[in-house]
Amino acid sequence: MIRAIAFHEWRRLRTGMMFWLVLTFGQLIVAWLGFAQLEAFAGIAPQLKAAGSQLGATDLVIMPTFNTLVLVLLLGAPLLAMGSLAGETRSGRIAMWLSSPVSSGQIVLGKLFGLWLGMLPLLLSSSLTLASFGLGIELDWPRFTLVTGGMLLFSLWLASVALFISGLFDHPAAALATSYGVLLFLWLLDSLSNPDAPWYGLAMLPHIKPWLQGLLRSQDLLFFIATGGAAIVLSLYGIACRRGEV
Repeated sequence: MIRAIAFHEWRRLRTGMMFWLVLTFGQLIVAWLGFAQLEAFAGIAPQLKAAGSQLGATDLVIMPTFNTLVLVLLLGAPLLAMGSLAGETRSGRIAMWLSSPVSSGQIVLGKLFGLWLGMLPLLLSSSLTLASFGLGIELDWPRFTLVTGGMLLFSLWLASVALFISGLFDHPAAALATSYGVLLFLWLLDSLSNPDAPWYGLAMLPHIKPWLQGLLRSQDLLFFIATGGAAIVLSLYGIACRRGEV
């Protein structure tokens, strides 16, 4: 049943204009910046080689573009998620979900994976665009693979957070505004607080930068798994409350 709900959500996203706008403009931004970075790298490559620098195309072309993709996903996920639960409530279809024999967990996980499926085309098309650079320049493929895997985890985390926020509101616009507020706060938290602050661990960027540098750290995996899991549990609790189960 989770798979059926996920594909239903995927079809809902795919038939909407917002999905295609996010995919199109996201891919255009990534491709444009990627080729701009590649052109700049080609201009300084002789100087880097003469100076014996260890920096290569992966450091100066691929990773900065992946960093841009993080921001694109950050902006795109709330746009896709705002109609998930908030949109169902706004249209009145939430009553059908709540009265169905499907469990609350199946609804939440189905919606989550459907939203994640809606984000994957942008992630995969952008990754393939950057991978195609390897036809003409030398890339660090293990690092590329690590970053791609990190982006998959990050997109699933974004889907879980955006879905939870969508379930808090009855209007998609309110869910969108709150999602942007929360994600922007987490994005800027490391620059707004001292590293010794107890809440510094909730900052998003310190958990993203290491894998862009080729480092896979357990604390970064724990951050995304724990906070994403908490968002899923809270979404489940919200559905259960609406059903009067708790």
